[in-house]
Amino acid sequence: MTRVFKASYLIVTMVLIFGLCSEIWGVRVKDIANLRGARNNQLTGFGIVVGLDGTGDSEDSLLSRKPVINALERMGISLAREDVTGRSIAAVWLTATLPPFAKAGQRIDTTVSTIGDAVSLRGGVLVMTPLRGPNRLVYAVAQGPVVGIPRGVSRDNALPEEQKYPLLPSSSMVASVGMVPGGALVERELNLSLNSRSRIYFNLRSPDFTTAHRLEKIINRALGYQSSRAKDAGTVEIAVPQSYLGKTVELVSYIENLEITPDNVAKVVLDERTGTIVMGEGVRISPIAISQGNLSILVKLPDDPAQADPQADQAPGDLTPEQAAQQFLNDPNTIRSDVFMLKGGADLKEVVDGFNKIGATSDDLVHVLKAVKAAGALHAELNIR
Repeated sequence: MTRVFKASYLIVTMVLIFGLCSEIWGVRVKDIANLRGARNNQLTGFGIVVGLDGTGDSEDSLLSRKPVINALERMGISLAREDVTGRSIAAVWLTATLPPFAKAGQRIDTTVSTIGDAVSLRGGVLVMTPLRGPNRLVYAVAQGPVVGIPRGVSRDNALPEEQKYPLLPSSSMVASVGMVPGGALVERELNLSLNSRSRIYFNLRSPDFTTAHRLEKIINRALGYQSSRAKDAGTVEIAVPQSYLGKTVELVSYIENLEITPDNVAKVVLDERTGTIVMGEGVRISPIAISQGNLSILVKLPDDPAQADPQADQAPGDLTPEQAAQQFLNDPNTIRSDVFMLKGGADLKEVVDGFNKIGATSDDLVHVLKAVKAAGALHAELNIR
């Protein structure tokens, strides 16, 4: 199997997968929308990591020295900055995500990042540090050993010794960023009372007017007429029925498991490095003539469907390139004998199928699609990576 055939087979397979999708399939509401208010919240904090093996902040850094001196003074130990020597401590910035409905006593992960001149956090322990929200209130307290630090980083060698401690080429691990898994204890809960509400709102993750209208109709069909209404492209308002008052959790669970067919903007994604092309249904091409290298394509509307050639319905790919050239040469509407013709308004699947039938490579298709989009004939969003 040649490389061209493999690439063509991959493109055709992806197109068929997307092309077979239709209105009969659906996804759960919970996979495209979420309850308003049930969201993550960001927490941050400033702390100190101790116990480092000579890879911490330098003695000139006040970021770590001053907080340690202040902490020792609260314990009744008075020291000058010059008394804190060595590079066993590091000033760090903490970040964490507080999930919705987190309760006091639950644990969440914490990310630790150096903000001074520390070389590595390997072997260090985070001292108890409060994590605050944007309102400056403390929502969690973090403490524990820092993990996820690569080996081979020292004060004299700021890069991993790949010969001694090999790292994966795609590894994103760096010595200045680590994790404290489950190191933060939730101390303050977010007040999100659902059972007292008479109305709830679902927000679409990808706002779309058609999808919002479909969600409104599905909920009205399940709960009763005028139970919900779409406020805009991203929000659907739901009035809690009498039978669900005080049981909002049950109502949300019921709505989340309803099935809906979301609508999306026609989109084509091109990866120029690998030649991968991903597209959805609904992509259309207007009548246009294209020439790429030794290939030429003419996308046009038939002159008269009633008088169309009986063989016109035959897929272009059913003909060999020689037969196709001879057929188009005999067509008075065809100027060139090497033109590959498709009817106007054809979807992109037909164009891709035609390209693969005549032996074009994925690179040819990438260049053609970019040119078609520039000409305004590709009616879809083109995302090039």
